[in-house]
Amino acid sequence: MVFRNIKINFHKILTGYGFYICVMFTTFLCFFTNIYEDYGNGNSYSVISSIMNFKRDFMLNDTAFCSFEIMQKGAGSWLSLFIPIISAFAFVPLVCDEYETKSVRFEIFRSSKREYFMAKFLSAGFCGGLAVMMGFALFVLIEFTLFPNIIEYETALRSMYEEELGYRFPDFARSGYAFLTAKKMGEMFLYGTFCAVPGIILTSIMHNKYLVMCIPFFLKYGLNQTCVRIQSNAIKKLQICIWDF
Repeated sequence: MVFRNIKINFHKILTGYGFYICVMFTTFLCFFTNIYEDYGNGNSYSVISSIMNFKRDFMLNDTAFCSFEIMQKGAGSWLSLFIPIISAFAFVPLVCDEYETKSVRFEIFRSSKREYFMAKFLSAGFCGGLAVMMGFALFVLIEFTLFPNIIEYETALRSMYEEELGYRFPDFARSGYAFLTAKKMGEMFLYGTFCAVPGIILTSIMHNKYLVMCIPFFLKYGLNQTCVRIQSNAIKKLQICIWDF
């Protein structure tokens, strides 16, 4: 009965507009990730601004612009900030609307309360992760056509970049680019799934769709700001200790 409920939930989510809004918004935010910093003028460039400001010949002089490197940096600060809303939007409006219309009682009557909530949790988490992964995959497909492939770079630059990848990913020499790309997709799926969990839990407490989606966002924003402040204070204290020494 749980699998039957999951199948029904999948149909509801995948045929609704919310899931595809999540996919498109994930792709949109990835294009505003900072991927390059010009140390000459101190300017930082996002994916979209790099496309607008730099020609392909310039990109071929720096492996920071290779399509694989941009994929690695794609899930940047903007996506990280908004992902609690993105991953939850695929299912939260549907769940809250079911409670508002009182249709949830008929679904529980046909199975059981435990099976109903278990199916909701599993299907919501899976679809939240799937939406984020599909949005990121769409971003990767687009940026792979807009930025140079690593094979387009000179041999010396390519060798230096692959040596660096070997330090970052010890299994790179054995697995190659394809495995790391698939691994990144899996990470994005898990990222979206875990970020959907707070929204899933909140639907059992409250049924206001706006609060359910925004509360995890504000909690994550507050946590990020707290971490930044702690880090900033630690750096200041370290600098004071160095000057005193």
